[in-house]
Amino acid sequence: MAHDPEYIAARRVLLDALGALGAHRKAVVLVGAQAIYLHVGAGDLTVAPFTSDGDLALNPTVLDDEPILAEALRAAGFDLAVKPGTWSLTDVQIDLLVPSSLGGPGRRSARLGPHGTEVTRSSQDRPRPRANVLRSA
Repeated sequence: MAHDPEYIAARRVLLDALGALGAHRKAVVLVGAQAIYLHVGAGDLTVAPFTSDGDLALNPTVLDDEPILAEALRAAGFDLAVKPGTWSLTDVQIDLLVPSSLGGPGRRSARLGPHGTEVTRSSQDRPRPRANVLRSA
């Protein structure tokens, strides 16, 4: 089965990000569509296993102070594309996420001590309250 070039680029950049964060591997968790496709494979999906980005979660309770995340990513060629937490290499984006219960008091940025507040984004890790839905009688 031939893969779409965009999918191949996304997987390649994800691997580059994992390489850049290698010193922090104990704190890195693959999440998002790439994680699902890795574990499930093509299977009997009704849609093609395709994503054009990558999502990595960080566990700050086991994250070391060094190397500094931003410095490691920049040394690997990544740029901070969207503050906070979206890094890009070529035209592929990688989101660095921290569960909101572990990322400090901010609404968007996770507070990671020496790593700063722009390197990762706080991610909702609790069920969101459902909006009231108006129902017709």
